[in-house]
Amino acid sequence: MKIKVLGFLLSLVSLQAYSATVVDVPAIVGKSKAEVSTLIGAPSSCSQSKYGEKCQFSKGETEIVFIKGKADWITIEAIENVPFNQAALESIGFKSSPPSFKNNFSMRWSGLGGLYEVSLFKGEKNSDYAYIKAYTK
Repeated sequence: MKIKVLGFLLSLVSLQAYSATVVDVPAIVGKSKAEVSTLIGAPSSCSQSKYGEKCQFSKGETEIVFIKGKADWITIEAIENVPFNQAALESIGFKSSPPSFKNNFSMRWSGLGGLYEVSLFKGEKNSDYAYIKAYTK
């Protein structure tokens, strides 16, 4: 009986760890660099890219391309402990929902939260990274 209770408690702790939001994407899309910085901290570095300013943030190992001054393309890499399934959306601030497309290596949601596309890629065991295109293809 004690083993069953211990197993149940460990399951709850694991679920809680996976449900933690790494980066709240809906809160940062469309925001300026200054606004994003107040939400996830100042960027560790920035450089100019073909499409706009690209900045790296330590929270969630996040990279954001600010197109026309707004957070548009977002990559979140600190999700390697998140299982690769539709519930992984919760780690980036969305409610779990069935993907528009799915194969063994990726899942994609079109129009999720009014965004162009949200993609999740599989790593060796769990999720590897999430890539969000908010408004610009």
